[in-house]
Amino acid sequence: MVEITNKQKILFPKSKISKEEYVNYYKKIAKKILPFIKDRPLTLKRFPNGIQGEKFFQKKVMDYYPKWIKTVVVKRAGKPSIKMPVITSLDSLLYIANQVGELHPWLSKIDKLNYPDRLIFDLDPEKNNFSKVIDAAKDLKNILDALKLPSFLMTTGSKGLHIIIPIKREKTFDEVRAFAKKVALLLTKKYPTKYTIETRKDKRKKRVFIDYLRNAFAQTAVSAYSIRAIESAPIATPITFQELTKDFNSQKFNVKNIFKRAKNSISSLNSKAASIKNASAKIEKLLENFN
Repeated sequence: MVEITNKQKILFPKSKISKEEYVNYYKKIAKKILPFIKDRPLTLKRFPNGIQGEKFFQKKVMDYYPKWIKTVVVKRAGKPSIKMPVITSLDSLLYIANQVGELHPWLSKIDKLNYPDRLIFDLDPEKNNFSKVIDAAKDLKNILDALKLPSFLMTTGSKGLHIIIPIKREKTFDEVRAFAKKVALLLTKKYPTKYTIETRKDKRKKRVFIDYLRNAFAQTAVSAYSIRAIESAPIATPITFQELTKDFNSQKFNVKNIFKRAKNSISSLNSKAASIKNASAKIEKLLENFN
């Protein structure tokens, strides 16, 4: 059994959530979160002294980690290789939880690092205008439906939404990102006043940025059911598209209310992997209509 250190330390001052409550959340949610993070290199966005303390990203396995924590060596272009932690079980989940940090896994698994099994679009609101993000999620889903690709929706627990497509591990990150860019581009061509793939904020002109850039080697995305380092401990939560109502926001679910939710369709995310081969040909034809 993994020991929880500094149990009484308060991590979330206003809501008075202690480290013990924080780690116990992961024990209770383990069956739901493990399918999303298991066997993937993991980056932690740590806040060991609470959300008002220092926050930093940690990719490397630290010297004090026990030897039973699984690791993977990741090669980096022009940089030394690093050894990253990999969650494989309840014990390793709880050990990592005791480090205190948001869980940001890769989009690929350790046995095929350069072949992602998830494609992701990150939708962030411009100046917290969440209604625009809701529109973006629905419009993007319509395109994915036309491409016959399954899509799943998740709050980030922070400001925006993620749309996740489970894909077969047959394309490299570069190929998947190129495809994702075309999908995002089609959305901007259909709705040029609403959406953009412009990376510079000063050129977005109040349009929602359709971020496809996470689909790259060594990039990460917050895991479903991870706690975010924000007051009230909001949870990145799988939701259905039907739940996107006008009063919805990305921090709706937190450690206090998450267990009241019924099971929903995203639990099958890992079992509905689609090939993007046919969709790749179709997206080209759809883009031709705008040339």
